Amino acid sequence: MSTKRELDTQTILSSAVELAEEKGLENVSLVQVAEKLGIKPPSLYNHVNGMQELTEGIAKLAVGRLEEVVRNAAVGRSKDDALTAVALAYRRFAGENPELYKAILRFPDCHTKDVRETGHAIVRILYQIMEPYQYSKKETIHFVRGFRSALHGFVSLEAAGFFRDGEAAVDESYRKLVSRLISTLHTEEGA
Repeated sequence: MSTKRELDTQTILSSAVELAEEKGLENVSLVQVAEKLGIKPPSLYNHVNGMQELTEGIAKLAVGRLEEVVRNAAVGRSKDDALTAVALAYRRFAGENPELYKAILRFPDCHTKDVRETGHAIVRILYQIMEPYQYSKKETIHFVRGFRSALHGFVSLEAAGFFRDGEAAVDESYRKLVSRLISTLHTEEGA
């Protein structure tokens, strides 16, 4: 049981994330967070201004964790290897943290500068990986958007249970998708 002195915004967010992973993001409430922390709900308002701020905090935490995973995957790698490592890490994150991944999808609705800035860090990592390919800024944007969309589409369909037919290994399908996307960089290099 937490005492008031031990309670801070990070502790509240961590408890909210645990609840989201246990019960589903849409089922998290301030009352449940307070119960999990062993406090009365009004005590939360010393640290968060309501459900909107809590939701934005969860989104920021989720995006920050994904950004860390993506950055760590890219470190020490370049070009194709970096993009492949990022794609694999992205899928692993989504699979291991399904409710946090849902929170990331709410990120465009978050109006705080902190949340938006954290989300843009992932895109900046992809732009840095793309630099050696020497694409124009516009073509880099097109590729990064397509790459992120393909990764998101795959992990979303997988999470929804669409790939259970058993005729082909899901891991192999994902690797082939990533490989084929990356191969377009070599057929159009510098476009």
